Amino acid sequence: MHLLSWNVEHFKNGTKIKPVADLIKKANPDIFALYEAENLDVLSLMRDHFSTYSFHITDSQEVQEVLVGYRTNSTYQATFTQKREFNAYNPSLKSGALLTLRKQQQYLNLLFLHTDSGTDAPAFGNRAEMFDKVWKLKEAIDRLAGSGGHLIATGDFNTMGLYFPTKSKRNEAVLADWKIALLGDAAKKAKLSLITKEFDPTFNNGSLESNLDHVLAREELTLKSLGKRADDTPFHVAV
Repeated sequence: MHLLSWNVEHFKNGTKIKPVADLIKKANPDIFALYEAENLDVLSLMRDHFSTYSFHITDSQEVQEVLVGYRTNSTYQATFTQKREFNAYNPSLKSGALLTLRKQQQYLNLLFLHTDSGTDAPAFGNRAEMFDKVWKLKEAIDRLAGSGGHLIATGDFNTMGLYFPTKSKRNEAVLADWKIALLGDAAKKAKLSLITKEFDPTFNNGSLESNLDHVLAREELTLKSLGKRADDTPFHVAV
């Protein structure tokens, strides 16, 4: 199964639709999630480009939503759930998008998450709370499905550290790399793995590169190797 996760910033009806659709078709994923979809026109246009896919979109007070598309497939039963608890009880944040695939007694839960963005204390705290919800979801899946339940959580996790009290280098309280390492440690305690990517940076605006997008997967899942990084480490997520 091939998954694609992509934050297409301010994705709405307009000139972005066709090039985004063309790139998705080139990747040919079984399932894809797009973050920052700004209106339902995007949903209609994606249906026009992907007639063999079914679609769901989150619905919150936030302008930017999570759009999930999956290839219609008779070998599994798909269920979509909007996980409102991931907005950390803040209506300006995004809900989580959970797609559950059932095949006989096996369940693959795919959580697509766009966490709070910012280097200030409130945003940093919101991200921590949202990650805590991931660990609790994993516990619930283990309790309900046991060895038949699996979880992959992916998306724009905005692991950008914390500046306090102002955004200057000398006031950088939590380095982004340190936060990512702590995320990996917390995931390990929940029996999830922080999956190795082809490259660390996933965001580039021409002047700044950041390591913001990640994949967490249940340790027992087998992921396909997609090649090796420059240091000869195998990676399972292409960037």
